[in-house]
Amino acid sequence: MMEIFVGGKQRAVWIEYKRNRNLYLRVMKDGNLHVTCPRRFTQKEIRAFILEKEDWIQKTEAKQEKKQETTSYGLDGENIMWMGKEYPVSYEAAQRSFLMTEDNEIVFYLKQKTEDEIFRTFYEGAAKQILEMVKERREEWDQKICKANGKPLPRITVKYMTSRWGSCTPAHRSISISSRLIHYPSQCLDYVLLHEYAHILELNHSKAFWDIVEKFMPEYKAYKNLLK
Repeated sequence: MMEIFVGGKQRAVWIEYKRNRNLYLRVMKDGNLHVTCPRRFTQKEIRAFILEKEDWIQKTEAKQEKKQETTSYGLDGENIMWMGKEYPVSYEAAQRSFLMTEDNEIVFYLKQKTEDEIFRTFYEGAAKQILEMVKERREEWDQKICKANGKPLPRITVKYMTSRWGSCTPAHRSISISSRLIHYPSQCLDYVLLHEYAHILELNHSKAFWDIVEKFMPEYKAYKNLLK
């Protein structure tokens, strides 16, 4: 075994010597790497081979993470978590792809039933739902945080984000909310929205920042922990 820094992280490399003629590389679920090759290849040559495959490693890892997320969130063809509740799923053929909630069921109307089309259609529908909920909820924070402190109202967008639940850029007067919040109870959206509004007043996660969050949502830690 050896270690290598590739694709933005330190990874262990498990080397298995076989009688095959070439080098073969596999990305494992934990992000580490598995190489099979003849004994004639040195660790220096194996390292160079891995570094040449950096783009492939990152793309492969992204696909694995997407597949894992699809399964864990219920986009596996049987059930889906929607606002913290599990719903059965059905599929219908259609000329355009869209999502509907009908009779306690999530119905996909799809041009083609592929994993990518299901994933895209679901999160487009989720973004629309989250945006409607944001519109209903933002007035409170527009009043209590922005207008009360002489701050301009932010533009709020909803998009698919994997590394965070929300972001705020006060200089651009913008807030982004992750469509992945559709899988959690609505209180989690309330927490994230307040969290991003609080950044309009405090850029960093200082004590003053958390004091603002706690002032308006004393139970915020429960939702913060749920999102972990």
